[in-house]
Amino acid sequence: MRIKLWVFALIGIAVSMLVVSIFFLTVVEKVAIKNIVEQEQALLEHQAELMASNLSHGDIEQVKNWATLTAELQNVRSTYVVSREKTVIASNTISHEGKELLDVDSAAFIFLGSDKLYNINDYVLYLAAPVLEKGTKNASHYLVLEKYIYPALHQFAVQVQYTTLIATIIFLVFSTSYFVVMRNGYIFKLKQFCAAITGFNDGKTAIRISEDKDIFYRLACTINDSFALNEHLGEMLDEKATLANLVSDLAPDAVIETNEQGTILKVNNSCLSLFGYETKAELIDQNIAIFIPPKYQKVHHDSFMKSHNLESVLKTIRNVEAMRQDGKVFPVEITISRYHTLKNNHFVAFIRDRTQEFADKEAIEHLAYFDQLTELYNRNGIKAHLKSAYFPMQISVIELLYLRDINDIHGQHIGDCYLQAFTTALKEIALDNMQLARIGTSKFLVCHHGGGKEEIKQMRSLINKELAIQNMVLKAKFNRCISTLDCADSFDSIVEQSELSLRGASGEVNKVVRIDPEFHKNVKREATLKRELITALENDGLYFQYQPKFDAKTLKVKSAEALIRWTLDGNFISPAEFIPISEKKGLMPLVDRYVIHSVCKQIRSWINLGKPIVPISINLSARHLFEQTTIAYIFQKVGEFDIPHNFLEIEVTEYGLIKDYKKTAINMMRLEQAGIEVAIDDYGTGNANLETVLSLPIKHLKIDQSFIKLGMKTDKGKVVLENIFSLAKSLKVKTTAEGVENQEQLDYVKEAQCDDIQGFLLSKPLPLEVFEALICDSEKANTTILKR
Repeated sequence: MRIKLWVFALIGIAVSMLVVSIFFLTVVEKVAIKNIVEQEQALLEHQAELMASNLSHGDIEQVKNWATLTAELQNVRSTYVVSREKTVIASNTISHEGKELLDVDSAAFIFLGSDKLYNINDYVLYLAAPVLEKGTKNASHYLVLEKYIYPALHQFAVQVQYTTLIATIIFLVFSTSYFVVMRNGYIFKLKQFCAAITGFNDGKTAIRISEDKDIFYRLACTINDSFALNEHLGEMLDEKATLANLVSDLAPDAVIETNEQGTILKVNNSCLSLFGYETKAELIDQNIAIFIPPKYQKVHHDSFMKSHNLESVLKTIRNVEAMRQDGKVFPVEITISRYHTLKNNHFVAFIRDRTQEFADKEAIEHLAYFDQLTELYNRNGIKAHLKSAYFPMQISVIELLYLRDINDIHGQHIGDCYLQAFTTALKEIALDNMQLARIGTSKFLVCHHGGGKEEIKQMRSLINKELAIQNMVLKAKFNRCISTLDCADSFDSIVEQSELSLRGASGEVNKVVRIDPEFHKNVKREATLKRELITALENDGLYFQYQPKFDAKTLKVKSAEALIRWTLDGNFISPAEFIPISEKKGLMPLVDRYVIHSVCKQIRSWINLGKPIVPISINLSARHLFEQTTIAYIFQKVGEFDIPHNFLEIEVTEYGLIKDYKKTAINMMRLEQAGIEVAIDDYGTGNANLETVLSLPIKHLKIDQSFIKLGMKTDKGKVVLENIFSLAKSLKVKTTAEGVENQEQLDYVKEAQCDDIQGFLLSKPLPLEVFEALICDSEKANTTILKR
């Protein structure tokens, strides 16, 4: 290989010298031609001066002798002495004398006419020199010389090539010697560099290259700087590695580093303690599979270790199981990360032990879902379990009797033992898919599938069962309520009804009671109506009918009562059904606000349209009416729709729910002073009685229809009614008779001086359009037309 390099180097130098020599010859040839021309021209001009003397004396023979002698000189081809008219006077060829130069030598003729001092054509040099007339500068004749210059040039070229060859040989010898010397020096220097780099890579970080002031100076400085930088970086990396190892060993989580094949490269101290190993050497070069339970190892190999699945496991938290050295499996949380090296990928797994977390979670769940005394489900636990159960199920709510007596006589500890012994007895009965729960102090729940004779047999085996408690024996005595549970959502309702049924068996022993199946239907319907009623309240799905109230004397429309109505899927839902549901389900405040808003809005609509208006009364419950928020809402809506206060009346029911009569009286006065009349509805029934009238600032009584019907059946009843109307007159309280359905009732209340009458005899509740038409057609009604 080195010989070839030498050969190529010599060939390159030789070619270079050849090119140089060719270039040199070209340049030198031009110089040589110039020298020849100058030399020959000087000789020819000297002969021309001599010829001028001969020609001036007419010595033609001397001129011809010159031409002949000159032609005999080496390399001279032709000589001519030509007159001014281009006629040959003398020539080395005698036959040309006396002829025109054009005829004998056209090339010479052309050259002479070109006014050039010389011309070269095919290495033939053409020279001309004028022969001047004596005493003038006018040429009388011309000397023309044609001479071959190739031999002179060839001889000169040979000399130049010889000189070039000698110079090339000298240059090659010198260059080779210099190259060999320099090469040996470079090789020595490069060997020094290689030795220094090799030593540095082998760990001799203090080694440096001598920085001599030669051609390798900058390279030596650069390598030394690189050594210093690498040494500094190495120190930094060592510090970072030390810090990383320290942090890793102090980390509470196990840290494991592997390559792509799953081979363990590094672990921290937490990994040793987590998996039960003593030294890191036990784990290094092992496969990560030693931490994976056998049942998961194939899945691990098929998924985690395949490169196309790597992205799916990176930077994710997985809750999996791991295996300790002793083979015990425990829950862990693992996060996997990847980083790249120059050759391949490395993976780092951060593993956290979740054993205590799971134990705490189980403990919390156990406290939340299990009874601590009996270890049975508690109420929350059995409800959670039933969410995934198969329905229908048979349930028995069992009330263990005499627990309080046992606690009082023997102490709570014996009572607890009594409960535990009964629990053990319950667990011994055999029912299909049975689940047990303690849902109260002395109440147990038994859920199971099936029923019939087997259930009766198993339950009877518990009756009067002897329970051994320390040094005494107590007999199990209980009542139970059996029912069917169709879905988990009705659990609370079924248990509540079962507990109520068991109250009915109070005082009895070993009694079995049932829940009326109709109850399930009612529960479902109530839930459905509640949901649909909320939707109707939110979407303006309720409407109103208006039942007029007539003046008892004139029988003209005096006012009206707005009655809320609801139609669901084309079916009319009676207020007698959905109002109690609203009270029970806590929706009554929403219904009251809906009524207040809707009626105020309707009154404003009549005002805007310029229609006749009568006062409109609305029904509100005393439970919520006299709360500050309800009173404020009434005033808010009256102000919002800007309606006259005297066109809104409030009829109040359920006075038995009033807790603070003083506060209620103050709120009623606020409404009365604002011009909003408050009436007692259904007077004579429930809690709406004389006590209510005397305790509150009442200005209007509505006598319930049942009270009127009952009072008119006997003379005694009529006297009572008459006294009520008379008392109202004395107290300046307006009265309205409700539910007047026949002429006899009408005549009686009129005679009793009742102020207003309301009932089907005069008008049923009317749709909005019919009610508006009635008001417009009542020419003598006590109405007022309000303009916008």
